[in-house]
Amino acid sequence: MDKTDLKEKAIILGFTSAIFLPIRLALGQVLAENWFGMLGIVSLISIILVILVKKEKLGNVGKIFTRQMTKAIWGKSAKIIIATLVIFSVYFGSTILLIEKGNTEYYSDKQVISSNIAEKKFDQKTMSLLHGPKIHDLGIVGVTQIQYLEYAFAISYAMLNDATNGWLINLHLILFVEQIEILGLLWFYRKMFKKPEYTTV
Repeated sequence: MDKTDLKEKAIILGFTSAIFLPIRLALGQVLAENWFGMLGIVSLISIILVILVKKEKLGNVGKIFTRQMTKAIWGKSAKIIIATLVIFSVYFGSTILLIEKGNTEYYSDKQVISSNIAEKKFDQKTMSLLHGPKIHDLGIVGVTQIQYLEYAFAISYAMLNDATNGWLINLHLILFVEQIEILGLLWFYRKMFKKPEYTTV
């Protein structure tokens, strides 16, 4: 990475931060009680920014933005970014599903465990009240163990969500949607900033 490239990256970082941070902070105050109202803000601003760049309304900053964005979305780092976003999407999505399962399919077991943890009482009688996971034996090694793990995680996450008054599932839902939003933006950027034919990035 040469000094010019580093300087351009610093310019774009400062430029985008000057746009996104104040808007995020302002909306954070206005929409403090409604986190979902903030979703889509990044996409909206990004699309407006790209339109301005494409129409050459940002001068030299627009040219620098185009160069750096092209490098970012077509370079080796793009694959790492996409893989990371997919992994986080799977994690956040799985956690949401586990919480829902803990509050539906395993609800009665969750209630038994919650009440007895509060009373610090776990004996054979208490254990007999648990229904456990619905095991579907498919004849595949490890499937039964995975189903028991799912049962344990579903109840644990559901109890943690109850302890946070639903904050946990709200946070994971917002983060999940944001991962999808960023993946969508990367796809949009790839459509707008084509890969150079004769230069490697």
